[in-house]
Amino acid sequence: MGVTRMNHLNLVTKKTLFWILLLVAVIFLAACSDEQSTGEESPNKETEFAGGWPYATVPTGHYNMFVANAIDLKFYRELHQLPLATYNAVSDDYSALLADGWELSEDKKQLIVKLKDDVVWHSGTPFTAEDVRTTFLMYKLAGNPVWNYIDEVEVVNDQEVAFHIREETTMIYRYILRKPIVDTETYGAYATQVDELIEAGEEETSAKWQELVADFTNFRPETVNATGPYYLDPANVSQSHVELVKNESSFLADTVNFDKVVVYNGDVPDLTPLVLNKRIDYLTHQFPAASMETFAGAGYDTLELQGVDGLAMYFNAGKEPFDQVEVRQALAYVIDRDSIGEVALPGITRGTKYVSGMGDLMTETWIDPSKLIDYKVDLDQATELLETAGLTLEDGKWKKPDGSPFTLTIQAPATWTDAATAAAEVAQQLTAFGIDATFDGIDPLVRQSNINDGNFDVALSFFGTGQPHPFFAYETPLLVSNANAPKGLGYEMTQQTKEAGTVDLEQLLTESTRGWDEDAQKKIVEKIAYTVNETVPYLPIYSKWTQNITSDGLRTEWGGNDDLYLNSAGDDNFAIIKILNGDLKPID
Repeated sequence: MGVTRMNHLNLVTKKTLFWILLLVAVIFLAACSDEQSTGEESPNKETEFAGGWPYATVPTGHYNMFVANAIDLKFYRELHQLPLATYNAVSDDYSALLADGWELSEDKKQLIVKLKDDVVWHSGTPFTAEDVRTTFLMYKLAGNPVWNYIDEVEVVNDQEVAFHIREETTMIYRYILRKPIVDTETYGAYATQVDELIEAGEEETSAKWQELVADFTNFRPETVNATGPYYLDPANVSQSHVELVKNESSFLADTVNFDKVVVYNGDVPDLTPLVLNKRIDYLTHQFPAASMETFAGAGYDTLELQGVDGLAMYFNAGKEPFDQVEVRQALAYVIDRDSIGEVALPGITRGTKYVSGMGDLMTETWIDPSKLIDYKVDLDQATELLETAGLTLEDGKWKKPDGSPFTLTIQAPATWTDAATAAAEVAQQLTAFGIDATFDGIDPLVRQSNINDGNFDVALSFFGTGQPHPFFAYETPLLVSNANAPKGLGYEMTQQTKEAGTVDLEQLLTESTRGWDEDAQKKIVEKIAYTVNETVPYLPIYSKWTQNITSDGLRTEWGGNDDLYLNSAGDDNFAIIKILNGDLKPID
């Protein structure tokens, strides 16, 4: 009976399958016949490139590109608001975009930039030197450090602009050529007001200047003008994604190979399903090893990039007992950076070798690392330092000089897998040493504001840089998150050190990029590195040998020029450059 029934089922199944296949064949032939008879082809499917980046939506998110919470989409911004040029790390040179060329004057007092003459904004207005000048006046209003090195932006004619150099620096090209350019149509009224304040002799610390800064901080443009091959229309911004639509007015419209670029909102948990459904083409997000294996099985390719940046522990020196250098040094001796690097994101994160404030590769390039304090795990040394600072160990628990327990919380974005894992591991290591520490998982959108306002004990945040000068490694922790913040790290920028003597870090940071002599700059960078190493305002824990996922061979073709993969994905993104130059294209 069982065999007979099975044979019957097989017969039914075969018959059913036969009729299904026959029906499909009929439909297919009919479609082909119809297409041949009409002579018309099926319409082409719209091509898109899909990536991801977390952004805040309106009303928190906005379109003033010089103010916090702007919906600028990180490196994707350069697809709609082009810079003057792109950068290649291997050749250490720049390729023109909005610029047609540039040259340093014979006396080295001006950088003269010539602009392309066939560029128009999405609004239809011609792109001119006035737009470049407006952009840099906005950077002046925003306190951008480029104005430490220039004192005037002169419009020579519609296609030529001269940057008057106040302080010579090897970084003048990067400061000027890599900034996305905005339009006078949107920002011109504020540029006029900046001009008026300058003509009136108002300093940036004056009340009138600060009033304009406050007003500009609340400026909310309704549109985002574009020179790039795509444009950002606020109507195409939702909670889930942004669609950058083809800008047919752009001189690059016929060069790029995608009809639109979609940027999905969110972090790893939000984007994982999109990758699994093969709807993503490129992500810089760092996924767990198991997820990466699954993605590879689905056909995704992986690009491993050198570790130039990562996460560090920021100490709040405005709170006791973190205000004592011995306490910060002690914590550096307790934390096992190698073990945290192994578990944060296995195969991606690696414990930092040097505590210099820079990435390990940059440290070896710019300074003599043999002079650095090593900070390998040494609990005896940590104990001695805490006791020197007046703390005592009672029943296995450390107490502050006033007798209260030494406890702390470690803030890190809960949705950042590596940061959350690292914070939990740091908390365990400190607790085992007698300092009760807990992990405080926060919304990533309040990470920087909490640091700026001093609302933390210890916070995990970024260190290092993919840019080609150490200044940029120190800019965020020492300036953005400290000297220029309302409270920040609470770390004094003038420090007494054994290795470098008395140092003014703010002054040294400004001087570190001055002049055309890189060897002279290295001597200044050494003082900064040795000071950070000795006083530990922040402790680099691990760098990321990041694994970017791409749909190369699955949905897209990425072309040649592999040298670009040595660019920083965050600062000079190779995917964006490949889209702009037409190398990156959809698979037909």
